[in-house]
Formats: sequence, C-alpha cells, structure tokens
Amino acid sequence: MVIREVGLLFRGFTLVKRSYHKTTLGKIDADLRSGLLTALLNFAETAFSTGSVEYFQGNRFTIAFINASILADDSVEPELLISYAIIDKKKKIDKYVNKLVNPLLVKVAEVFKAQNEGKNLSEVSQFRIFKKTLDKIFGSNTKKIEQKLDGLFY
Repeated sequence: MVIREVGLLFRGFTLVKRSYHKTTLGKIDADLRSGLLTALLNFAETAFSTGSVEYFQGNRFTIAFINASILADDSVEPELLISYAIIDKKKKIDKYVNKLVNPLLVKVAEVFKAQNEGKNLSEVSQFRIFKKTLDKIFGSNTKKIEQKLDGLFY
C-alpha cells in the first residue's frame, strides 16, 4: 500500500500538499481540485447524514479524509480543516484506512493546528515548510516496495 499524496484543505483551497507519486497523467488546477474534493465531502455528509465520511473509493485510488477545525485570524469561530490522503486501492481498505491512514491524518491536523491556529490562513506560501512535517509523519508509507528495498541494500 502506497500513500501517493497528502494535504490539508481549508475553505475549499489547498493550504499544503505533498505529492509522492503521480495520480494523474496531466496537470490539474490545484484550486479546482481542492474545491471539488471539499464539495464532494460536504455533499456526501449532507446527502447521507452519516456524520463524517472516512473515504471515497475509485477504480484506482482511495481518498481518505479527516475533518478537524481551526480558527483563522479573520474568523470568530473555528472552521473546517480537512486532512486527506490519496492511496492505492486495495482489498480490505477499511482496516488500512482505520488503523493506519486515519491516525496519521489526525496527527497531521493536530500538528498543523498547533502551529497555525489564529494565523492568517489565506497566505498559503507560509505553509511550504510544513511539507517536511508531512514527510516525517508519513515516513516509509509513501514509498513503493522497490523504493523500500533499495533503502535496505544501499
């Protein structure tokens, strides 16, 4: 199982994302993609009234989500912060998402919130450095098997 991409969404925009492996053949506008992910998640939660949606599964990939909240400097109440991961589709995805991916996504949201609560969240360039934190949190879960094996022998 490989985690291909992780990121944080706020108000329909990407605050920070880290791509480890390509998920598309072409270039997709990041803002449109973020808006679509946010809209899908909000729609699913409203339409199915089941509380939070844990993941969406497609033909090739699964997108796992965690909802958190964060207070921006221009808001009086905390707003939705979405932590997501795009992973390879596999059998028994429930177990993998619940035991491995979701705890990591919760940690991402907690660390980001601890570092950025009350700040201006509209200037996303300030969050580039958070990519290193994403690398530390997800570690070898972002590597393909051959990459893990290369690390053992070299």
